[in-house]
Amino acid sequence: MVSAVQSPFATLLKRSKFSSFDPLIAQVYTTHGGDAHRGNWGFKRPLPIRRRGAYITVKAVDSLEQQTEWNSAEPQAMWMKNWNELQLNPTLGGQRRASSEDSGDMVDSEYAPMRMDPKFWRLSSVPNIRAMSNSEFKKYVEHIRRKRGFFFEHQTMKAKALKKQKEMKKWADEVASKETKADLSKDSFTSRGSFKEKKAFPEKLPTLDDFAMWESEGIRENPRSRSLESVPHRSAGLHYSHFSALQTYLSTNDHKGRLLEEIKGDKGKPLYYVASYAGMGTLVQQKNSGVGKVMTWGDANKTGGVRLRPESASLEKAPEVVYKRQGLKAAKLSMTAFVNDAQSHSQSNNHRPGSLGYIAAEPLKPFANHASRPKRSARFDNIVQKSTQPQPQAPSTTTLDFLTDILKRQGPGAKGDGDL
Repeated sequence: MVSAVQSPFATLLKRSKFSSFDPLIAQVYTTHGGDAHRGNWGFKRPLPIRRRGAYITVKAVDSLEQQTEWNSAEPQAMWMKNWNELQLNPTLGGQRRASSEDSGDMVDSEYAPMRMDPKFWRLSSVPNIRAMSNSEFKKYVEHIRRKRGFFFEHQTMKAKALKKQKEMKKWADEVASKETKADLSKDSFTSRGSFKEKKAFPEKLPTLDDFAMWESEGIRENPRSRSLESVPHRSAGLHYSHFSALQTYLSTNDHKGRLLEEIKGDKGKPLYYVASYAGMGTLVQQKNSGVGKVMTWGDANKTGGVRLRPESASLEKAPEVVYKRQGLKAAKLSMTAFVNDAQSHSQSNNHRPGSLGYIAAEPLKPFANHASRPKRSARFDNIVQKSTQPQPQAPSTTTLDFLTDILKRQGPGAKGDGDL
């Protein structure tokens, strides 16, 4: 069966940004090539910004005045480019961090065949009430009211478990004190330690959020349930790659920064520096500042410029891009860095790993000549040179001189004058 041929207008509309535009979702747009020269951004009408490398956000395609409302988004786009160059995994704040999430780096390698239970991949959470409509929110509130009895039952069950745990702990302390007084064998101490290794229940009763999470898990366990779990991105979309510490060290370089201010304690002792780095305020500890000095305003010789490398970053709060369209101004990100005065490790190949220059680079001389002899001082070299050279000999006498010597020893000759 031959499919219906779409009209050119339908094809153009399907591929344009106008069809994917949503006024409630903040998006950054750009254009390339000849479209940028003509002001074609994929919307209903051309825009007055006509240069390459520009970024905008669109608030409305058609306003009351029949205009396209847009704002410049170049600071946000440039900041994202700076952040991508760092290749740093941010840690999450307390509100977004999962309880079962490991804070260490997860490196996929055949040398570390670690396996993780799939149930720890994501955290169970309640439905997103901010994304509900008014009718959906009212239904959800009525559903919670019907679960009031189950909530009280859940509280009673936790209270009984907490009481039982306290009794077990008290009994374990009594047994441990008796074993200490009796000075029992090693096995008794091992069994005593097993009581301490048991994970205790939380001392405080769970809140309404904890009960809602427990209740939502029960709903999703039903095979006929169509409820989906809300799993937020681990870095709120800051980047979608997970970099290891080794990959970051080998594939990135230090970048320019500036030490702006020195923060001192009560006794005047320097604590840390506030630096401008990668488009954000960065903290540099005193022990990691190296030989860097704070900039002095009005002095061109003291600019405070240093070479910095990121140490850690923490995402405390992510901006809301749906409905509120907050942008990067609502983000709260803290970062620490250290001054990179010199290389901490010598590298025989300074090119990017995997690049053409990395493969074609020749090894350095210290690595190529493994049997190199240690250097000797100049005094020993002179001694060896003298011992290997032939000893100077006296100049050899000629035949005439030798015969003259013989005649002098013999005395006067036959003629009586001593001459030949």
